[in-house]
Amino acid sequence: MAFKKTNSKVTMIKSFINNWLKDQTFYCNYCGNDFDPIKYALKSCCDNPQIGRNIEHVMGVCKQNQDIKEEQMNDYGATKDLKMRAAVSMPPRLMEDLERFFKDNYQEKLFNDNKELRNFMKHFPQFTLAKKI
Repeated sequence: MAFKKTNSKVTMIKSFINNWLKDQTFYCNYCGNDFDPIKYALKSCCDNPQIGRNIEHVMGVCKQNQDIKEEQMNDYGATKDLKMRAAVSMPPRLMEDLERFFKDNYQEKLFNDNKELRNFMKHFPQFTLAKKI
């Protein structure tokens, strides 16, 4: 994927995700292995096969995140004693690919600090587990 470099990390993430969602490769969201129908006919890839494409895995995670938001005790996704807070949830392959993209192209982490994580949560509420940030 070729991307035009910009100073906005959010813009780069949006662009990356939009291109990433177009990938039509079938794979298991649980173990990360690409789907091979011949091998899968003989034996499943793992104990909990979740076969689909990027778009289907993202839709599943977004639905799951919405359900989690509705069931939480408070709007901040914190535990009862307020010591721990839920942050983001996305398909493992998306997280790995985003981290690799920033490391390879910008020589930096996806989230360098809590400020960048909160900024991500504000711009991508579908991957956020808290109603309020």
